[in-house]
Amino acid sequence: MPIVAVNIIKVLFVIALYGFLFYVARSMRGHVAGPPLDSSPNPAPPDAQHPQPPVEKSHPTGDRSIALVAADGTTTTHAVRGVVVVGRGASSDVQIDDEFASERHAQFALEGTTITVEDLGSTNGTTIDGVRIEGRVEVAPGTAVIVGRTRVMVR
Repeated sequence: MPIVAVNIIKVLFVIALYGFLFYVARSMRGHVAGPPLDSSPNPAPPDAQHPQPPVEKSHPTGDRSIALVAADGTTTTHAVRGVVVVGRGASSDVQIDDEFASERHAQFALEGTTITVEDLGSTNGTTIDGVRIEGRVEVAPGTAVIVGRTRVMVR
Protein backbone atom coordinates (compact mmCIF):
# COMPACT_ATOMS: atom_id res chain seq x y z
CA MET A 1 0.00 0.00 0.00
CA PRO A 2 1.47 3.37 -0.95
CA ILE A 3 2.60 5.66 1.88
CA VAL A 4 0.17 8.41 0.75
CA ALA A 5 -2.83 6.09 1.19
CA VAL A 6 -1.63 5.08 4.68
CA ASN A 7 -1.28 8.71 5.72
CA ILE A 8 -4.76 9.55 4.39
CA ILE A 9 -6.22 6.64 6.40
CA LYS A 10 -4.39 7.88 9.52
CA VAL A 11 -5.76 11.41 9.09
CA LEU A 12 -9.31 10.12 8.54
CA PHE A 13 -9.00 7.93 11.64
CA VAL A 14 -7.88 10.90 13.78
CA ILE A 15 -10.76 13.04 12.43
CA ALA A 16 -13.26 10.28 13.22
CA LEU A 17 -11.78 9.85 16.71
CA TYR A 18 -12.04 13.56 17.51
CA GLY A 19 -15.58 13.65 16.11
CA PHE A 20 -16.57 10.77 18.39
CA LEU A 21 -14.96 12.43 21.43
CA PHE A 22 -16.76 15.70 20.65
CA TYR A 23 -20.09 13.85 20.39
CA VAL A 24 -19.53 12.07 23.72
CA ALA A 25 -18.46 15.26 25.51
CA ARG A 26 -21.46 17.17 24.17
CA SER A 27 -23.97 14.54 25.24
CA MET A 28 -22.33 14.08 28.67
CA ARG A 29 -22.43 17.80 29.35
CA GLY A 30 -26.23 17.78 29.35
CA HIS A 31 -26.44 14.72 31.59
CA VAL A 32 -23.80 15.71 34.13
CA ALA A 33 -24.48 19.44 34.38
CA GLY A 34 -28.24 19.01 34.51
CA PRO A 35 -30.73 21.79 34.13
CA PRO A 36 -29.84 25.25 35.43
CA LEU A 37 -31.13 25.85 38.94
CA ASP A 38 -33.42 28.79 39.53
CA SER A 39 -31.84 31.11 42.08
CA SER A 40 -35.14 32.39 43.42
CA PRO A 41 -36.29 30.69 46.66
CA ASN A 42 -39.81 29.89 45.37
CA PRO A 43 -39.79 29.89 41.57
CA ALA A 44 -43.10 30.66 39.87
CA PRO A 45 -44.84 27.79 38.09
CA PRO A 46 -44.20 27.59 34.34
CA ASP A 47 -47.79 28.52 33.60
CA ALA A 48 -48.37 31.51 35.89
CA GLN A 49 -51.75 32.24 34.27
CA HIS A 50 -53.13 29.03 35.83
CA PRO A 51 -52.06 29.13 39.47
CA GLN A 52 -52.35 26.05 41.64
CA PRO A 53 -55.42 25.81 43.88
CA PRO A 54 -54.86 26.57 47.57
CA VAL A 55 -53.27 23.75 49.50
CA GLU A 56 -54.75 22.46 52.73
CA LYS A 57 -52.38 22.73 55.65
CA SER A 58 -53.84 19.88 57.70
CA HIS A 59 -54.61 16.40 56.43
CA PRO A 60 -56.35 14.57 59.28
CA THR A 61 -57.32 11.58 57.12
CA GLY A 62 -53.81 11.15 55.71
CA ASP A 63 -55.00 11.74 52.13
CA ARG A 64 -51.98 13.33 50.48
CA SER A 65 -50.93 13.72 46.88
CA ILE A 66 -48.23 15.03 44.59
CA ALA A 67 -48.92 17.12 41.49
CA LEU A 68 -46.44 16.86 38.63
CA VAL A 69 -46.08 20.06 36.61
CA ALA A 70 -44.30 19.32 33.32
CA ALA A 71 -42.17 21.87 31.48
CA ASP A 72 -45.08 22.61 29.14
CA GLY A 73 -47.34 23.46 32.13
CA THR A 74 -49.53 20.35 32.13
CA THR A 75 -50.34 19.05 35.61
CA THR A 76 -51.16 15.52 36.74
CA THR A 77 -52.01 14.55 40.31
CA HIS A 78 -51.10 11.25 41.97
CA ALA A 79 -52.17 10.03 45.40
CA VAL A 80 -49.39 9.09 47.82
CA ARG A 81 -50.23 5.98 49.82
CA GLY A 82 -47.12 4.33 51.19
CA VAL A 83 -44.17 4.76 48.80
CA VAL A 84 -44.28 6.30 45.30
CA VAL A 85 -41.20 6.25 43.04
CA VAL A 86 -40.99 8.99 40.40
CA GLY A 87 -38.76 8.57 37.34
CA ARG A 88 -38.75 8.05 33.62
CA GLY A 89 -38.34 4.26 33.72
CA ALA A 90 -41.00 1.59 33.44
CA SER A 91 -40.19 0.38 36.97
CA SER A 92 -41.24 3.77 38.45
CA ASP A 93 -44.70 4.09 40.00
CA VAL A 94 -45.13 7.50 38.34
CA GLN A 95 -43.44 7.81 34.95
CA ILE A 96 -42.41 11.23 33.71
CA ASP A 97 -41.31 12.19 30.21
CA ASP A 98 -38.20 14.12 31.24
CA GLU A 99 -34.77 13.45 29.73
CA PHE A 100 -33.12 14.97 32.81
CA ALA A 101 -34.79 12.50 35.18
CA SER A 102 -33.26 9.13 36.00
CA GLU A 103 -35.06 5.81 35.53
CA ARG A 104 -35.87 5.75 39.27
CA HIS A 105 -35.18 9.33 40.33
CA ALA A 106 -36.88 10.10 43.66
CA GLN A 107 -39.05 8.36 46.22
CA PHE A 108 -41.97 10.03 47.96
CA ALA A 109 -43.24 8.29 51.10
CA LEU A 110 -46.24 8.92 53.31
CA GLU A 111 -45.24 8.55 56.95
CA GLY A 112 -48.34 9.19 59.05
CA THR A 113 -49.60 12.48 57.60
CA THR A 114 -46.15 13.66 56.51
CA ILE A 115 -44.62 13.22 53.05
CA THR A 116 -40.88 12.66 52.78
CA VAL A 117 -38.75 12.67 49.63
CA GLU A 118 -35.48 10.88 49.01
CA ASP A 119 -33.22 11.04 45.97
CA LEU A 120 -32.48 7.53 44.68
CA GLY A 121 -28.95 8.26 43.46
CA SER A 122 -30.03 10.16 40.36
CA THR A 123 -27.49 11.81 38.09
CA ASN A 124 -28.96 15.32 38.28
CA GLY A 125 -30.20 15.12 41.86
CA THR A 126 -33.45 16.21 43.45
CA THR A 127 -33.77 19.80 44.65
CA ILE A 128 -36.00 21.75 47.01
CA ASP A 129 -35.82 25.55 46.74
CA GLY A 130 -32.70 25.20 44.56
CA VAL A 131 -30.83 23.07 47.13
CA ARG A 132 -29.89 19.50 46.27
CA ILE A 133 -31.22 17.12 48.92
CA GLU A 134 -29.35 14.27 50.55
CA GLY A 135 -31.06 11.46 52.41
CA ARG A 136 -34.72 11.53 53.38
CA VAL A 137 -36.21 15.02 53.75
CA GLU A 138 -39.63 15.97 55.17
CA VAL A 139 -41.65 18.04 52.70
CA ALA A 140 -44.34 20.49 53.78
CA PRO A 141 -47.55 20.94 51.76
CA GLY A 142 -47.09 23.51 49.00
CA THR A 143 -43.37 22.77 48.60
CA ALA A 144 -41.98 22.36 45.09
CA VAL A 145 -39.58 19.45 44.58
CA ILE A 146 -37.62 19.45 41.31
CA VAL A 147 -37.10 16.04 39.68
CA GLY A 148 -35.07 16.51 36.49
CA ARG A 149 -36.94 19.43 34.91
CA THR A 150 -40.29 18.41 36.35
CA ARG A 151 -41.79 20.31 39.27
CA VAL A 152 -43.50 18.08 41.85
CA MET A 153 -45.85 20.00 44.15
CA VAL A 154 -46.59 18.28 47.47
CA ARG A 155 -50.20 18.63 48.58
